[in-house]
Amino acid sequence: MSAADLSRALQAFDDQALATLANVGLVRRAQRDLASGKIALEAVEDGTARLLVDGQIVALGAAGPAAASCDCPAMGVCRHRIAAVLFLRDLDGTADAADTQADAPPGDPQDIVSAISLEDARKFAGRPGWRAALELLVEVTGVEVAETSIGVTFAGLDEAVLILRGQGIAGVVSKAAKAKKKPYHAAALIAARRHFGLPEDGLEADDPVAVEPQGPVPPDPQFLRRVQQALADCTELAFNLAPEPLEESLFALSVSSRADALPRLAAILRGIAAQMRLKRARSFEFDAAQMLELLATAFALSRAVGTVDPAAPGFARLAGQVRRDYAPVEALELLGCGADVWRSAAGARGMTAHFLQPDTGQFYSVSLARGAGQDPTFEPQQAFRHQAIWQAGPLATLAHARIRLTGAGVADGGRLSAGKDARAEILEAAAQPNAQEADICSDWEALHEGLAQDFGLGIAVTGQAKMALLAPADCARPQFDELAQRLVWPVRDLAGRWLGLTLDHDERSNRAIARLEEQLRGGWRGMVLVRATQQGHRIALAPITLFGRGAPVDLSIAPVLFRQREERDFIGWLRRLRPGPGQALAMQQPSQSARAVDAAWKHVLDRLEAGPQLARLLDYKRTAHAARLTDYGMAWLGEMLGQAEAGDSLLAAAYALLVARQQRTELPLLL
Repeated sequence: MSAADLSRALQAFDDQALATLANVGLVRRAQRDLASGKIALEAVEDGTARLLVDGQIVALGAAGPAAASCDCPAMGVCRHRIAAVLFLRDLDGTADAADTQADAPPGDPQDIVSAISLEDARKFAGRPGWRAALELLVEVTGVEVAETSIGVTFAGLDEAVLILRGQGIAGVVSKAAKAKKKPYHAAALIAARRHFGLPEDGLEADDPVAVEPQGPVPPDPQFLRRVQQALADCTELAFNLAPEPLEESLFALSVSSRADALPRLAAILRGIAAQMRLKRARSFEFDAAQMLELLATAFALSRAVGTVDPAAPGFARLAGQVRRDYAPVEALELLGCGADVWRSAAGARGMTAHFLQPDTGQFYSVSLARGAGQDPTFEPQQAFRHQAIWQAGPLATLAHARIRLTGAGVADGGRLSAGKDARAEILEAAAQPNAQEADICSDWEALHEGLAQDFGLGIAVTGQAKMALLAPADCARPQFDELAQRLVWPVRDLAGRWLGLTLDHDERSNRAIARLEEQLRGGWRGMVLVRATQQGHRIALAPITLFGRGAPVDLSIAPVLFRQREERDFIGWLRRLRPGPGQALAMQQPSQSARAVDAAWKHVLDRLEAGPQLARLLDYKRTAHAARLTDYGMAWLGEMLGQAEAGDSLLAAAYALLVARQQRTELPLLL
């Protein structure tokens, strides 16, 4: 490689890239050295230039200053390496080489990222780092295209990650901390490929990244001890100071090779680190209660995986190891119960249809979806109506039919595969659930018992939503909760208990709210498919599909002739703020024991946010909360809280309180 060739290879290292590798001050000093004539090219051999820069010897190749060497004592990229890049980058070379370079058309910026495959990025990041990269996609705030680089900005970084022309995945530069570089650089490549609409085969951005261990692999005890020590440090510092070194330590543990066999624990550690960053930035998105839940769960999980035999059936779920392939199942007779449109926080969008197996009462689902930036022509509602699935027809037909499904696979949570081997036979078109179907609930107490059992407790919680079919005996006028900005629809069971189904008032749910109100004005009576999720100490229930006298109504899906203007939405919102006639139903208050547990949980939060010094001033309250828990028959919990000062004892008490809160999770009953 000649000096002219090396000069062309270094064009990607513009001033912005050099400042990202070092800082603006070093770049300016290097520019002064160049202007003062302190740089001389001594030789170019085997693609490496040897330069004399202000008395120092620099060896520089096409990989740029990070891979160069300098005999000065400075750590990292010094001004001598930067000055060498400036000198070679501006080198004219021979006249012929200069003419050739001048006549060459500018390269296509898309080539910068298309030259780096996803497989290259996956190998570069490693398995834990790749998982972290997929999670970091939600932080992408923009993609800036230049001739020699692609800049990807993240909410968690002050400066953009730069993908440089011709430098490969190893040549991506950023200001990210050392432990975060590989995940952020891999995430930047994925975001840049999405920006140009490049294929993402095998990315699996919306599903957990599975691991396939070669036999049982016990976790490293030393790694678990380091995790437990970091969690103990969080009880001292995370809620008040949120120091950056502690955040980086948690992230480094989550992407280390020892975390490879524990993807669930690694993901929780990254969640704690993300909350610490929000705390330090004083962001309104910081949630102290959520961080405490993550800390308590990580503490219990790190203890559990160290004691459970890796060969035991339950270890894989504790560790978070997920099957990559769908498990084959025998033929299923399913009843379509509706569908809904969704959009994830990372920007993925899609359509999910829900099916009930009447014999068992189990729900299954299948989705048509695309990742953020994938296939701009994909529109979920159009795919719902026109894209064939299971060699039988579109989901618009199958989601409201009785079918027999063969050749399909099922994954965790009842997700059905949509592969070419699956085939559905329509047994009855336009079928609807009826009162004789299994698990159609008209008793809210039985509903609560079933959901509480499905959701699980502590580290057994899956976090997945549950579906249920309800048959209300009666319903009341919807109410608009101004504080929570959501619509509350009261429905009554046969025993006279009122339950609040809720729809959040946001851009995606406007259509669902409008359609629900339209149906209720017409005197709706029938059944409703709901999605149940755990939110704090309550279970939230959102209506998905209504079944009444006519055709089913999928609330989030617009009918073919449906038209809705922004003015109509705005006026509807104003009308909902106006109280309607009659007495509104109010939310039922939790039980006394639930209040005691919740008060103790908030006390733990107060101690953590006060810090280790001021927390001692709250000891009298801790004693009072412990005594109150004992009075309500939870002596073991009161004893744990009474001993909870910091570190492991505080985390153990927090986990016990978390489980106690989950045991008392209640339906949103109304009075």
